Amino acid sequence: MTEPNHHEEYDDTFVAGLEWMWGEGYLSPGGADEVARIVADAPIAGARVLDVGCGLGAIDVLLVERFGAAHVTGIDVEAPLVARAAARVKAAGLSDRISIRRVSPGPFPFDDGSFDVVFSKDSMIHIPDKPALYADIHRVLAPGGWMVAGDWFGNGREPTGAMREWLAAVGLTFTLESIEASAKLVGACGFVDVGWRDRNAWYAEAINEEIEALAGANYPRLVERLGAEAASQRLESSTKKKAVVEGGELRPGHLRARKPA
Repeated sequence: MTEPNHHEEYDDTFVAGLEWMWGEGYLSPGGADEVARIVADAPIAGARVLDVGCGLGAIDVLLVERFGAAHVTGIDVEAPLVARAAARVKAAGLSDRISIRRVSPGPFPFDDGSFDVVFSKDSMIHIPDKPALYADIHRVLAPGGWMVAGDWFGNGREPTGAMREWLAAVGLTFTLESIEASAKLVGACGFVDVGWRDRNAWYAEAINEEIEALAGANYPRLVERLGAEAASQRLESSTKKKAVVEGGELRPGHLRARKPA
């Protein structure tokens, strides 16, 4: 799924900061509403779904309860996230319809044609070899199956100083392609009906709400929750991210494609 030397980056304090901004169980913007936009018109009902980068498992529960997936397999490379996702699934009483697995970096440990839909939200940014990723998604999909994903994309140019500052502040390992280049890579892997949607305009507004949740009167409570150092880092990261989102260097978007029948 990601680079061979991956180390765990989502510790409990970091996760708590993300949930503070985006809601319990969610590690990226938009929550359930953005998931709904990603999967709109996708054949989730009755489908076998693979969730690449399942995080805390809230989306897997949503895919079953709200969208009617027959079974969801959520995978992640980070043991603490997998443990929390499995606990969430158990608490929801959905262990018979959701499986959570920790996987090693590299090809997916599933047979060809194992899934009807491969879903991901804001996780593929961590995976450097995009052609290999898209090819493996194509492999594990059944004929006629769909890839539906939300992810972070770049603008296809060398990073500015503002972008380098944000990357240093966020402290995560990212590999960014432009959404247009990503769509071409997907098509080159044999997918058809490749489509994408740029969500930068939405997020350029939504990030102001995130910063508001971190700053001002909310900041003392954030310090109490995370500690002074982590709270300061969280606010700094989001403030620097606002600049690169508004400048178009960091762009959330949706990507979808179908494996020919």
